[in-house]
Amino acid sequence: MVWVKRLGLLLAALVVLIVAAIIYVLVFVDPNQFKDELKTIAKDKANVTLRMDGDIDWSIYPRVGLSLENFGVALGNDPELMSFSKAEFGVQLMPLFQQKIEVDTVRLENLTANLKVDKNGHPNWQVETAGTNTADASTDTTTDSSGDSSFTMPEIALDELALVNAHIIYEDERTGMRSDVVSNVTFKNVRLDESWPMELDAKITQSNLDGSNPLTAEVDFGADFTLFAERQSVSLANLALNGSVSGATLPVSPLDMKLNVAQLDFDLPQENASIEGLAINTLGMNITGQVNAYQVLSAPEFNAVVDVEQFSPKAVLSKLKIALPEMADDSVLEKASLNIVAEGTAHRIKAQPISIMFDDTAIEANALVNLDPLNWDIAIAGKNLDVDRYLPPVTDAEQNAEEAAAPADAPTGTEQDLIPVELVRSLNGHIGVAFDNIKIKNLQLDKLELDSTQANGKVRVAPAQVSLYDGQATVQALLDVTGKTPRINVSPSIDSVQILPLLNDFMALEKIRGATNLSGDLTTKGNRIDDLISNLNGDLLVNIADGALIGTNYTQMVCKGIALARTESLNDDSFQDDTPFETMRIPAKIVNGQVSTPGLTMQSLTLGVTGDGTISLPTNSLKYETYVALVGSGLDESCAVSESIANVKFPIVCEGNYLEDAAGLCRPDVKGFVKAFAAEDIAKAKAKLEAEKARAQEKLDAEKARAQEKLDEKKQEAKQELEDKLKNKLNNFFN
Repeated sequence: MVWVKRLGLLLAALVVLIVAAIIYVLVFVDPNQFKDELKTIAKDKANVTLRMDGDIDWSIYPRVGLSLENFGVALGNDPELMSFSKAEFGVQLMPLFQQKIEVDTVRLENLTANLKVDKNGHPNWQVETAGTNTADASTDTTTDSSGDSSFTMPEIALDELALVNAHIIYEDERTGMRSDVVSNVTFKNVRLDESWPMELDAKITQSNLDGSNPLTAEVDFGADFTLFAERQSVSLANLALNGSVSGATLPVSPLDMKLNVAQLDFDLPQENASIEGLAINTLGMNITGQVNAYQVLSAPEFNAVVDVEQFSPKAVLSKLKIALPEMADDSVLEKASLNIVAEGTAHRIKAQPISIMFDDTAIEANALVNLDPLNWDIAIAGKNLDVDRYLPPVTDAEQNAEEAAAPADAPTGTEQDLIPVELVRSLNGHIGVAFDNIKIKNLQLDKLELDSTQANGKVRVAPAQVSLYDGQATVQALLDVTGKTPRINVSPSIDSVQILPLLNDFMALEKIRGATNLSGDLTTKGNRIDDLISNLNGDLLVNIADGALIGTNYTQMVCKGIALARTESLNDDSFQDDTPFETMRIPAKIVNGQVSTPGLTMQSLTLGVTGDGTISLPTNSLKYETYVALVGSGLDESCAVSESIANVKFPIVCEGNYLEDAAGLCRPDVKGFVKAFAAEDIAKAKAKLEAEKARAQEKLDAEKARAQEKLDEKKQEAKQELEDKLKNKLNNFFN
């Protein structure tokens, strides 16, 4: 065990020597003699100018070094930018014996900096030369910039660089904002062209200049920092940031976030930057991507890929304390994802493609956005969208309330504007939409195609095309908000749409069936529902082929009217439920929300119907009169009528609120039926009288003809007799 004893003696001797060396340095070496050398080192190593007002003292723990209080720092030859209450410089021991100082650690405590930019944009850390104007300053900036190109990065070699309890206040009078930062920063192994492990924690408060509306962020940051001096580039690897933002104006406070970057590079001469392995986690969302940027200081360009993994929009909104309205389907907004590939410049952004999935809906989109001036060209394609799932559920009470029509003079003071006029006036672009399989208000749309342009306060849809219920619908529309009151022009066209399933799906109404065609032009103005309805004007033409009135039998109504007029009974059970027809033609004229249909006709094998009246859209009411003629030979057996009844027009009256009782609005007009019969009897009597007159006239004419014939015979006989007498006289004369 002799070697253990010898090793112990050797270590003890070394400790004694080190302690003796330290004592020697502390006793015989005056650290203030290194002031000038420290200033030189700071200038040479970091291009920093030091102000040292206090004495330099030795510090032993945690390392041998120099301690300095109350000094200031300036960058290069600029005015002093900040001050420190204390600085510690760790030094190597051996060079001190040669009256030299070699700093290997720097610790700066309680940095204080007040940075300000005035309302003219002048920062307090820059001093303009007296007498220079803006143009001169611009010229000087150019000169300084060219001078910076010859700047040589000083040699940096530190084992540690620490900034403790740094307090920086930045105020900008142009924006009215104030930033207050308290931070600790530590760099290890500070060497050019080598990786520096970096750690930072900071508390940042952003507020108005008077301190109101503060937002506070707490940040922990770590990365491997590398500075490449010769090529003037910076690299951050394994970047990790944990942050938390708090404030009364935030929907959720604190708002936590984690950010990781595998590699961040910035090349100053080439002005290129890249971010790889970007990962952000916040509010339950995981966002990944990568970004490349070029000419970032002169003419920025970028390309990026961003992925948002599947998340729950409902959960995100809940964390943001954004209350969702009650929806018909509680399971919606539980899953969504997003992928964007984008590129652009400071003036233009192109995103292609944009892929969005939410619930059962898939959307693919391309977008081109010009920023100066702002305009866009967007194309959207999608499938499988059930809008009804996202609408509020309709309760029984709400259904009853909807069915009870409000009075026409009900106050509408609380009604909100429908059209955001100022927003529409700012729109400038083009949007194209193509969507398959859409359900809205229980209407099933097989395909929707829409092309819209927005410019100068006008939104034009030209056209919107919809495939639905075995037919097609096309709409041309224009919204004009250039004036004081919004104006809307609509030109609808419907081709062979089956009206029964459409009305059944839309409003559970089964009153008519047939292939429907429609064309027309409509105009209106206003920004509230009542105004739009009451200002509606235009013309429509509706044709329905091979259809039927469901649950209404016009033949039965006519026959019931005939029975009532004759005070007879009628067997209702023997009638069909519907009124089939071959064609129905409805020309509609709309004036200020009042719809009239002169020329309405419906034709079938057994019926001919004409009608006219008024439908009031503002009051949901109608007053209508149709005339039904029983034609052909296919009448119901329970309504046996003579042929004389055929083609007599019997009146059917419809009146009331069509939202309350659409089926019970129409009834036969008994008085009209009586008049019709009276008119028929008068017509019969007149026809009989005319026939008797005709027969009497015929008899009279015959008697006159016979009398004339007898007269003509007598005249002929007299003439013949006269001629015979004349012949006899002549014969006697010559004989």
